[in-house]
Amino acid sequence: MTVPRRAASLLAQRKMKTPDATRARQLAWLAICLYLVGLGISATFRAQGDFNVYYRAGHRVLHGHAIYPPDDSDRFLYAPIFAIAFAPLALLPHHLAQFVFFAVSAFSLIELILGAGVILFGRERKLPAALIIVPVLLSFRFIDNNFDHGQINLPTLALIVWAIVYAGESRDAWAGLMLAAAILIKPFALLAAIHLALRKHFAALGWAVASGVALLVLPVVIFGPHRFVDQTDAYVTAIASMTNRYRTMLTNQSAVSAVARLMSLRIGADAETSPIATMVGMGVEIVLVAAVSLWDWTSGASRSLIGRLALCGFFCLMPSFAPISWKSYYAAMLVPYMALTAALWTDRAADKSAPKLVWMLFALSVVLNLATGNNLNRVALFYSAHFFSSLLVLAAVFAFWLTREETRA
Repeated sequence: MTVPRRAASLLAQRKMKTPDATRARQLAWLAICLYLVGLGISATFRAQGDFNVYYRAGHRVLHGHAIYPPDDSDRFLYAPIFAIAFAPLALLPHHLAQFVFFAVSAFSLIELILGAGVILFGRERKLPAALIIVPVLLSFRFIDNNFDHGQINLPTLALIVWAIVYAGESRDAWAGLMLAAAILIKPFALLAAIHLALRKHFAALGWAVASGVALLVLPVVIFGPHRFVDQTDAYVTAIASMTNRYRTMLTNQSAVSAVARLMSLRIGADAETSPIATMVGMGVEIVLVAAVSLWDWTSGASRSLIGRLALCGFFCLMPSFAPISWKSYYAAMLVPYMALTAALWTDRAADKSAPKLVWMLFALSVVLNLATGNNLNRVALFYSAHFFSSLLVLAAVFAFWLTREETRA
C-alpha cells in the first residue's frame, strides 16, 4: 500500500471512530439533561432559603396578608406582580412546589444556553457540543448555587438574552415585555437596556417602559386600590432597606462589597455602614459600564462573534452591578465563557491563533472560580474572587477583540 493510500485509510478509520457533529450535539444535550436530573433531585428535597421566601410571598397573597412586613428577616424583594405569580405554587405541597420551580429554572438554563448561542452566532448556526458543555462546566459553581437555594437568576438571565434576540429580530413587544420583567426582578438587566439603546432598538425600549408600568399596576386587579397602594409602598420601602444590608456578607460579590470588605481590614465593622464603600464601588461600576458602553457604541453592528464581544462585556459586569450582588448572579458569565470557548477552541481555525494574553486571562478567571474547601473558599469570597474573575474575563474578551480589530486593519 502506498503512503497516500495508507494515510487515506488512517483518515477514514479516524472519521469512523469520531462521532459526527449531530451525534456529538445529542450527547452534549444528554449530558446537560443528566446534570439537571441530579440537580433536580437535590433541589426538590433540600431546604432552599430563597425559594422559601417566594413560597411564603405566594402564601401571603392567597391569604390576603401583607407581602412585605417590616419584621421579616428575609424579605421578599420583588414587585407585587411576582408575589401573585408565586401564588399558584403556594397551593402545592412545599416539595412539589420546589420541583415545579426547579423545572422552570432548568428550562431557563437550557434557554440561556440556546439564547447565548443565538446572540453570539445567529439562529443559522447550531451549537457544537463544546459550546453546549464547556460554558456550563466553567460556570457550574454559580449554576449549582441557583438550584441549591431556589433562586430566580436563571429565569432572569434567560429573559435578558431572549429580549436581546427578539429586539434584533424586530419582535419588539416580546422583547420589551421580557426586558421589563427582567429589570423588575434584577437591576442588572438595565445593562441590557443600555445595549439596546446603543443599538437604537427604541421600539423595544418603548415596549419595555409600557410593559413595566403595566406589570407594576396590574396587581390592582387582585388587591383593589387601597391594598395595591399599601403593598406597592411596602415594596418600595423593602427595596430601600436593602441599601446597607449584607454589604460585607461573603456571598455578596459586588464591587461595593469588595471595597467594603477591604475597608473592614482597617476600620472593622464600620465598613458595614460606611457610605464610602458604596460610593467607591458604584463609582468603579459606573466607569466600567461607561467604558463597555463606549466599546459597544463604537464596535459597529456586526452580527459576527467579533461584533458581539462588547455585548459579552455587559454580561461580565451584570453580576457585580448592584450593591447587593450574590454569588449566584455570576451564572451570567456563561455568555462570555461561550464566546471565549468559541474564539479559543471551536472557531480557532477561522480566527487563527489567539494571543497568549487572552489564554492567560481566561485561565486565571477559571482558576479563581474553582477555590474549594471551606477555608480556601472563605478566603476567596472575602477577597471577592468572583468579582475579580469577571474583570479578568472582561479583559480577555476585550484583548481578543482588540487583536482581531488590529488584524482587520
